[in-house]
Amino acid sequence: MSRNKNRVSANVPSLAQVPQADLQAAPVESPFNFITPTEMVDLPSNGEFYPEGHPLYGIDSIEIKHLTAKEEDILTSQSLIRKGLAINRMLESIVVDKKIKIDDLLIGDKNALIVASRIYGYGSDYSVGLSCPACQADFETTIDLKKFKPKEILLSDKIEKTENQTFVVTLPKSEFVLEFRLLTSKDEAMIGSESKKGTTNLLKLIIVSINNQTDKFYIDRALQALPILDAAVLKKIYAGVMPDIDMSCKVECPHCGTESQMEVPLTAEFFWPNF
Repeated sequence: MSRNKNRVSANVPSLAQVPQADLQAAPVESPFNFITPTEMVDLPSNGEFYPEGHPLYGIDSIEIKHLTAKEEDILTSQSLIRKGLAINRMLESIVVDKKIKIDDLLIGDKNALIVASRIYGYGSDYSVGLSCPACQADFETTIDLKKFKPKEILLSDKIEKTENQTFVVTLPKSEFVLEFRLLTSKDEAMIGSESKKGTTNLLKLIIVSINNQTDKFYIDRALQALPILDAAVLKKIYAGVMPDIDMSCKVECPHCGTESQMEVPLTAEFFWPNF
């Protein structure tokens, strides 16, 4: 044993004899270091609707990793699915820049990440069941997810964009001067349940002020008096300025031959295709 000890000490320098710079520069290689491919995903917002100081302020794309078995475990976790957390946890796992929080993403940017992660994980073919608006027949078709593109943002001289990344409009009937904001992934979770999907709950989330009043009691009272026409106009304006992925496409019904522009739903099968 002592002979082996002497042989080792005679041929191998001690750590004290190795220059510190060489120790720091020496590469650490391991047979367990595997590189997962990454892709850059363009954001529908182009980073234009985040406040200054946000990690995505002025940033038009996010780098994500391809899905692996680790993410599939997350997506199939019954506990996370029941809590509605599976998609967010998957996105947290694949976003390379950990300063970016999924809850703080605008909904449209989150949708872009969901579609891109599905493409890089399972391919772009998405089989989905639809119902023909003409003959009401149900049918299944395959959609190419790569055809989905960011939708056009509809701004006009009647919509003022503020430096705080909010929007100000004057409603036609009540003439309320209303300031609203865009919803984030966290907001989406708050209105996820059926009991919270009403128009009033949605408007309470997006409205910042009415007639320059930010008091919640004032806003609640104003909403109670808001004409239906104004609510409809506001929702249309919101949909127009919200950056998102256009999930609509032309589909031909195999039963009656009618071609329709239809919104493609993201069903439970979106991340579990049938191979």
